[in-house]
Amino acid sequence: MGGLVIYSLKVAILTTAFYLCWRMLLSKETLHRLNRFVLVLIPPVSMILPFCVITFHKTVIVPATETAAQAGAAMEASAPSALGAGIVAVAVYLAGVALVLFRILWSIWKIGRLIRSGYQVPVEGEKYRLVVTEEDVEPFSWMSFIVLSRKDYEAGNPEIILHEQAHINLRHSPDILMTDVLTAFQWYNPFVWMLGTDLRGIHEYEADEAVLKHGIDATQYQLFLIMKSAADHGYTLANSLRSGTIKNRIKMMIKKKTKAASSLKALLLTPIIGLSLAATARTVTDYQTPQNPEKKAPEPFQLVEEKPSFNGGNAADFSKWVNERLVYPKEAKDKKIEGRLVLSFVITEKGKMTDVRVLRGADPLLDAEAVRVVSSSPAWVPGKNKDGEYVPVTYTFPVLFKLR
Repeated sequence: MGGLVIYSLKVAILTTAFYLCWRMLLSKETLHRLNRFVLVLIPPVSMILPFCVITFHKTVIVPATETAAQAGAAMEASAPSALGAGIVAVAVYLAGVALVLFRILWSIWKIGRLIRSGYQVPVEGEKYRLVVTEEDVEPFSWMSFIVLSRKDYEAGNPEIILHEQAHINLRHSPDILMTDVLTAFQWYNPFVWMLGTDLRGIHEYEADEAVLKHGIDATQYQLFLIMKSAADHGYTLANSLRSGTIKNRIKMMIKKKTKAASSLKALLLTPIIGLSLAATARTVTDYQTPQNPEKKAPEPFQLVEEKPSFNGGNAADFSKWVNERLVYPKEAKDKKIEGRLVLSFVITEKGKMTDVRVLRGADPLLDAEAVRVVSSSPAWVPGKNKDGEYVPVTYTFPVLFKLR
């Protein structure tokens, strides 16, 4: 469970890096569509990147007589965290996630209750559904609904409908819902909350731009926004006419349009992806027993007429033999390291165990011990092909380390 907290911290670092770069490069530009795209993309990309791990392979020759302690002496291992502190950290993290998710569900329930309590006004030929409520609320939209108080509906201000219709046409509600849910898993990161606030602001810029394109006088519309900005409807997930800072919205309306070439600034966020991949890259050690470089081993046969036998038995008997000789490395036991690894080896045409390597490792200490024991195997009776000739045979062999 401690891995959950570590993963969450990695996501927090990435989200913060992406967001701060966006703030420096693009937040003041009028490229609303691009800014919205970048902000919506930051949380999911930050959550996916920690799983993108580049793996490099390094081969280490392990003599059959080498002990596990010797093989693992030069390997670095992270110190285990205190179990109690890890449990507390996970509990606090999950409690925060649950609290924010509850807040989101509560907001959705309040919006749904308000929509159900009002009555729908028929609107022909439009994608939205207009709901009029007796409650004194600010105009807002949610998914395909526009909600107005009776006072605003009877006032007949076209700016309200145009503004909220723009939110619906531009599908702003799914943006907010997705971002808020992802924010729940980063509740302790203040930059994630700032990202959500900025995204709502960009939604307002887009909606304002759509209203002005319908021929509404800019000065009249700005005065209208100022008059409507004092109230607070309390529906945090909804898009409302007064959302965002009115001062910023007015400044954005009168600001000179940014040139399209400025959108190339978004490419400056991509080095963060490269840094993330570099930071999470890992090196996997493949252990091998020494080979005679002057003699090239024949190509192993995967299919044979007669398989090699171990002490008169088969691979299952060899598995029992290995398990009886495995010694759980003390350092791995102290750190409570468990795992299943997969080895491969070749039984030569002379019955000799050779080319022992780790196909899928569990931990360097466990891998080294498994290689040590398997490499010390006594001779086998070699396998035969259909012509009765002894041939080398490759085996894939799993080894399980489990604390009892």
